[in-house]
Amino acid sequence: MTTTSTDPAGPGLIDPGPDTFVLPFARLRPGVDPAQLPRFGDLVWRLSLMNRKESVRPLVIDWSRCPAVLRPALMRAAFAELHVPTPAVLLQQRASRSLTQPSSLRNYFQQWVRFAVWLAPRGITELSQVTTEDLEAYAEYRRAAGRRWRTDQRALGVLSRLWAYAPYLPASDRLVMPPWEDPAAVMSDFLGTNDDAPDGENAIPIVHPAVMSPLLVWALRTVLDFGADILAAAHEHRRLLAAIPARATPGGVDVVRNHLRGLIAAGRQLPASTGPAATALATRYDGALPPMANSFLAAVLGVTPGQVAQARSSIVGELRPEHFGPGPVLDIPIRGRIGDALWKTAIGFDEVDTLVLHLSTAALICCAYLSGMRPEEVLALRRGCCTRKDLAEGTVRYQVRGQHFKGVLDEDGNAIPEGELRTDPWIVLEPVARAITVAEQLEDGELLFTRTLFRGARRLIEKRTQLSSDAAVERIRAFTAWANQLAAAHGRTHELIPADPDGAVALRRFHRTIAWFIYRQPGGRIALAVQYGHAATAMSESYAGRSKADMLEVLDQEKGLALAETLTEAGEKVTGPAADRYRAAAAEFSTRYAGTYLGKRELRALVANPRLQVYEDPKAFLTCNHDAFTALCNPDRHRARDGSRATPDHSRCQPTCTNISRTDSQIDALRSELARIDADAEASLDPYPIATREQQRKAHLTNIIRRHEAQPPSGADTQEPR
Repeated sequence: MTTTSTDPAGPGLIDPGPDTFVLPFARLRPGVDPAQLPRFGDLVWRLSLMNRKESVRPLVIDWSRCPAVLRPALMRAAFAELHVPTPAVLLQQRASRSLTQPSSLRNYFQQWVRFAVWLAPRGITELSQVTTEDLEAYAEYRRAAGRRWRTDQRALGVLSRLWAYAPYLPASDRLVMPPWEDPAAVMSDFLGTNDDAPDGENAIPIVHPAVMSPLLVWALRTVLDFGADILAAAHEHRRLLAAIPARATPGGVDVVRNHLRGLIAAGRQLPASTGPAATALATRYDGALPPMANSFLAAVLGVTPGQVAQARSSIVGELRPEHFGPGPVLDIPIRGRIGDALWKTAIGFDEVDTLVLHLSTAALICCAYLSGMRPEEVLALRRGCCTRKDLAEGTVRYQVRGQHFKGVLDEDGNAIPEGELRTDPWIVLEPVARAITVAEQLEDGELLFTRTLFRGARRLIEKRTQLSSDAAVERIRAFTAWANQLAAAHGRTHELIPADPDGAVALRRFHRTIAWFIYRQPGGRIALAVQYGHAATAMSESYAGRSKADMLEVLDQEKGLALAETLTEAGEKVTGPAADRYRAAAAEFSTRYAGTYLGKRELRALVANPRLQVYEDPKAFLTCNHDAFTALCNPDRHRARDGSRATPDHSRCQPTCTNISRTDSQIDALRSELARIDADAEASLDPYPIATREQQRKAHLTNIIRRHEAQPPSGADTQEPR
């Protein structure tokens, strides 16, 4: 670095030469090849070489996108950002840290480039030419674009960093103080009123219930039902590939040529390759002839794939399209089923890589969703992380130990990218433990989820193996398409996974989605309802006692929101044993909370209020006014001291429970259910035993409707029909 400071105690001015290394050596990831390090004269800077977190995506800043007249100035400012500690003015005014993470640096530099793109058409060639009026105009330009208020606020804050580093830059690179940094100014003066929804976990959209339910069904089915078949295929696939010699076998071409001619003479078809790469090559070189299964034939005949290709070329004039058959299949039994049918009749040699990838993705979905782990936590799981613990009373607990990253700081308050081992293990369900076992069998190394699992994985300059969150999104998208193909092939249209209205299904959306499902459990499979009940218990154990109870805070927020939604809809006629308690809860909620913003404090108070524990159960057409001491869904209610189970178990709801109440809306839903029963009976499609049970159920539901209709609006029905 070249400096021109006359003050020996000062930091000097930033003026690096073109061959100066850009990244601070002290921040480099261990083992980085010096040849990969960007120099100041390079237009591409690979910032991820400073990140020690394995799951990070490649973080690159491309300076060629910056207008040439302003590029040197911004590159010098970026160099200062990398090498000079965060200026005190930033540390004092906002929650900045002395060491900025690579992902944040990339965002800062990209925001600067966007600012330069806006400046260039205005005839500005140096940052020192920018005026306060220009900055106000840029703020108005961003506001008019219609982005979120906080997005624009952060973008303007990033420009303030250019000003904060001005003392370390040449005079021509120094930006004037932005007007929003004036102590008397507020950001709303430049961006208008903040009308954004609150930030935090609730700003992340949940995966839509119509998407999450079938996605989880297919993920569990793939791990639990198809997993053994795919693993067996993977082992056989590896055995065959291992049989291919490293060097050409003497006379191998003749062996292959004789084998191919023998198959044709016997009227048997030649094994074709169904892989996309093989198909593209065959089309390029052989025209209409299908591609040959070179690797499979090489493994079977003990030759190299090149010798197979050479033998094919030598007799290409003898080959006809009708000589080729389907791709080769592996000699393994298929045991997994979808309903009464085998999920596949056979697994092809060329299918294995794709099926292995889908199985790994299914295991990732099960682990990430049902455990409540954050994306970086589940992606950092390693072999042997899951252990089984048998408790004295016969209960089994599955514990997962691994790294966590949020809130892991050094003594200066900077994030530690590699995280630290979580003191308390996650308590997970058996399906999660089985998914981890499957992932361990798929991978050869220590990490459970890697980007190199697929043989055709694209090689990067950086030597990384851990899967990134972005790559996980693409794998989930591919898994969804594959699951939908299976659903269509097996006539299970009710299990098709639709597109999510909020975009791609990303791992970070699972964290809040599981909490939403636990406290709402929309209509669907009983088996899933049971899993969510177990998941709530497991997560409570996983996060109990933590000073930063991450997932428990999310669970409490979702529980409070669910209670608020139920109580907000109150106001109809209510009957049932708990009708008075329902009306009292609705009145108290209306008095204390209706029309107000429910922040974290209000939601915690709502959850803690024993009089407001009201939960709608749409599958049972009722509302549970939960009291753990009288709840028939709680088998331990007589031994409860502190209320035992804090929420109802919808999978064990009993019609004689004294916690039940019903509203007019639920009775309307009951009438629709009766209409469905009558329609099914008229169609005569149900077997006799099911039809009989449905008629018995109709009589029971009809009695509930009659009691509701006969009850005065303000009276309390003290007995639920048996």
